Amino acid sequence: MTRRDPLCDLLTYLAETDPQSETTWRDWRVTRVTGGWNNLLYRATNDAHDLAIKFTRRDARDRAGREYAALLVLQQSRLNIAPAPVLRARERYRLPVVVQTWIAGEVKNAPPVDDAEWMLLLEHYAALARVTRANTSLNLLDAVLTMKSARDAQARVRQQLARLPNDAHNESIAHLIQQMETARFPEWDAPPATLCRVDPNILNFIRRDHAWLSVDWENAGWGDPAFEIADLMAHPSYISVSPARWEWAIERYCRLMNDPQMETRIRTYHRIMLVWWVVRCARYLDDIPRGTDRRLAVMSNDIVNIFPISLT
Repeated sequence: MTRRDPLCDLLTYLAETDPQSETTWRDWRVTRVTGGWNNLLYRATNDAHDLAIKFTRRDARDRAGREYAALLVLQQSRLNIAPAPVLRARERYRLPVVVQTWIAGEVKNAPPVDDAEWMLLLEHYAALARVTRANTSLNLLDAVLTMKSARDAQARVRQQLARLPNDAHNESIAHLIQQMETARFPEWDAPPATLCRVDPNILNFIRRDHAWLSVDWENAGWGDPAFEIADLMAHPSYISVSPARWEWAIERYCRLMNDPQMETRIRTYHRIMLVWWVVRCARYLDDIPRGTDRRLAVMSNDIVNIFPISLT
């Protein structure tokens, strides 16, 4: 985009008015896109451009900065598996904003259905794992959620537990934590640091015939690629996937990666991530009725339908 002023004017308009329905402003057609909890997302089109405009929460994660940097790293690595970065502004508007190209394609709220679709998803992650610090001069941070060892993974669970009010603890959680703390997990050499997108929610993937792309990179950074697969396996949006399919996916991904310690790391992280999710869901169940979970978008009170994990 050779001129930024018209786009900046549009961003000012959106930041000040927050249109809830489809609208036209000057030569832009603007549509509010729902679904995200931590952002206000719009699709803006005119005769020359088709853009995704994402206002993010203002917090320590620097969500807009992370997403823009991750997209730049992918662009420098010549990987066409994500939107192209257009603009980032942390302070100019009421909320931080990142602008990127709009990615057209099919989105489904369901896991892959066959070997071919699963391979497209795994190949997407394998492509990310080829991106290292050697590919870029950008100072990208570590991923918001990643793990390097079993001990590191256990510490992540403890961080979640520390944020859970005392009256939200129960015997089931205490039993899981005790099992985690007393389990003997394997050790391994320091894993490679590659680009990790984080947040494997299936709605973040754009399905095309020959490749899958993904959006929502606000938590991205450097991390262990094995954790990405463990995170995928533990995420509630894949709860319907059979154990046999996960065995197949681990085997295929390890074949793509040629890392002798990959399978061990995936399986270890996965066991601990299941505990992490139980504690995280307990936090949701506690935060929403109290009104302590502040999001930019309205969240459903029926959190059990969003995260169908039993705590009993």
